[in-house]
Amino acid sequence: MRKNMDSAENVKSQNRILNCSLRDQLKSLGSLDFPFSLESLLSITADKNKTIVLAVAGYSYKDMLMSWVCRLRLLQVTNFIICALDHETYQFSVLQGLPVFHDPSAPKNISFDDCHFGTACFQRVTEVKSRMVWKILKLRYNVLLSDVDVYWFGNPLPLLYSFRPGVLVAQSDEYHDTAAMEKVVKHAATSNLSEQPSFYDTLCGEGGSYRISDNSCVEPETNLTVHFLDRNLFPNGAYLNLLQKKNVKKDLYDEGLSCSS
Repeated sequence: MRKNMDSAENVKSQNRILNCSLRDQLKSLGSLDFPFSLESLLSITADKNKTIVLAVAGYSYKDMLMSWVCRLRLLQVTNFIICALDHETYQFSVLQGLPVFHDPSAPKNISFDDCHFGTACFQRVTEVKSRMVWKILKLRYNVLLSDVDVYWFGNPLPLLYSFRPGVLVAQSDEYHDTAAMEKVVKHAATSNLSEQPSFYDTLCGEGGSYRISDNSCVEPETNLTVHFLDRNLFPNGAYLNLLQKKNVKKDLYDEGLSCSS
C-alpha cells in the first residue's frame, strides 16, 4: 500500500515538473499590464546574475516553441522570454502563460515554407535576433539566444557563467559587449546574407584575422573576446550529419559526446 502511495506521489511530482501550462509563471506575470513589454519582462524574469534566455518565434513554429519551453522547464530553467514575430504568436503565448512580448518591427508574412535557411525571409528573421540581443544588452542584462528548434540535453548556463565579463560565447559550425553587438547589427543590416557572416567578419575579422587561437578571437576596437564553444558539447544539426539520424540523442551518446544544448 505504501509503495503504491509513493508511486502516486512520484507521478504527481513528475506532473508538476512537466506542467507546461505554466501556472506558476502566470502568477508572476499577473502583476503586469497588457501588452507585456520587454522591459517589464526582464525585470521579473532574469535570474540573480541578470541573465535572460531569449527565443524568437513565429506562429508556424508554435509547436516547436512549446516543446522548447517544456524542455527548459524540465531542466528548471525559468529565466526565459519570447520575442513574438507576429500577433498570433503573442496571443498564443499569452494564453499559454508564457513571458512574451511582440516586436512591432519584425518582418511580415513569415511562413514555415518561405523561411528556410538562405531565403530572404530567413535573413530578415535572423536580423531580428541580433537586434533583440543588442537591445537587451543595452538594458544591462546578459543574454543567451536560443532557437526554439534547439534541443537542450542539459542546462548550459553554469558553464556559460564561468566566462568572465566582456566575452561573447557562440555556438559555431566552424573552426556582452554592446558596442561590438551594435557593429554586428549594422553589418547585418547592409548584408544580403544571414547574420552569421556578420559575426565572423565583424568580430573575428575577414578571413579570421583577429583570431588568437583555434576557438577564440579579439575584436580590436571594442576589445571584445569571442569564444566559440566546443562542437562536441554544443553540436549543431550539420555536425556529424546529425540531421540524417533517426535517433539523434542515442547517436550522440554512442559517439561519446556529452551535449549541453
